[in-house]
Amino acid sequence: MTTRSVHLVGTLPAGSASDAFAWATGILGHTIGPSMPDGETGERRDWVNRLVENLRGHPDLELVRDGKWTSYTDTPAFRVKRGHHLRTIDLDYAAEFEKSWPVYEDMVSGSGRRLQVGIPSHFDVAAIAFGFNLPVAVRHLAPFRDATIREMGAIWGRGGNQVVYQLEVPIELIMLSKLPRPAQPAAAKRFAREILRLVEAAPRGSHLGLHLCLGDLNNEAMGDPADAGPLVTLANAIMAEWPRGRTLDYLHAPFARGSQPASLDPDYYAPLAGLGLPADVRFIGGFIHEDRTIKEQLMVRDQIEHILERTIDVAASCGLGRRERPAARKNLEIAKAVAEAP
Repeated sequence: MTTRSVHLVGTLPAGSASDAFAWATGILGHTIGPSMPDGETGERRDWVNRLVENLRGHPDLELVRDGKWTSYTDTPAFRVKRGHHLRTIDLDYAAEFEKSWPVYEDMVSGSGRRLQVGIPSHFDVAAIAFGFNLPVAVRHLAPFRDATIREMGAIWGRGGNQVVYQLEVPIELIMLSKLPRPAQPAAAKRFAREILRLVEAAPRGSHLGLHLCLGDLNNEAMGDPADAGPLVTLANAIMAEWPRGRTLDYLHAPFARGSQPASLDPDYYAPLAGLGLPADVRFIGGFIHEDRTIKEQLMVRDQIEHILERTIDVAASCGLGRRERPAARKNLEIAKAVAEAP
């Protein structure tokens, strides 16, 4: 059996959890990693879009700009109504988990793999809801944080440590990559502090993964960093204060960017030498892309492994649900080949 595995980030082009489990297993077999998502099918294929759309009927919010989600500038934007206070919002993570849990128990639990549940950063949900007006998002962050923590607790009540929460963090990484390099460490600490509030609130014994991301709206990224430096800075800031009693299972790092394949320039990956990743935390290289050859992606894999001095696991840069099934299949087939190749 290979020592490398393929990580499934989240969404898959499937019609249901059972379809997603069967389809991915049929392609990847034993190379699937220690956790497996339910495919995040239906409205969840577009990540948090449905959560923002559900705010249209919120009594404390009003729409200031409509949008059809065709691009990062064509999204709905809300504001708090004059004279109102935003105290609570509703999320659906636990409700969706309840639908998938019996299917997981029937099809996956016997393999020993945990059910991977995507938990978008509350900062990201708020930022998108307020039309990427980040100061406004920060002012109204508490209800989004509280709702996320509440959903994580409800999921734990049913799944316990058979679940791994995948914390999904795009906007923090995108913002960091746009700052001047000298300003990045201080900003990363502030971002990490807020992310870690979710970790600290997770039940003791929880397993978590960290999915850094550069955005994937309609399979197009929002961020395009010059190299791996910003993700190293953010990851190190998070891991430096990781609380006891909660296990970080993996770090997924994006190198491909939506429709754009990963760089073949070795200098892009050089900052990974500064990554302070504990030996027991899996590093997942998110560079698998259907527009690169297997030979090219083996070069990227070997470059990263040389810098980190460890074997890595592989993945796409984000979920595959925004792709058509043939493209997603090709991506998984490449990932399997790259994982198994010596």
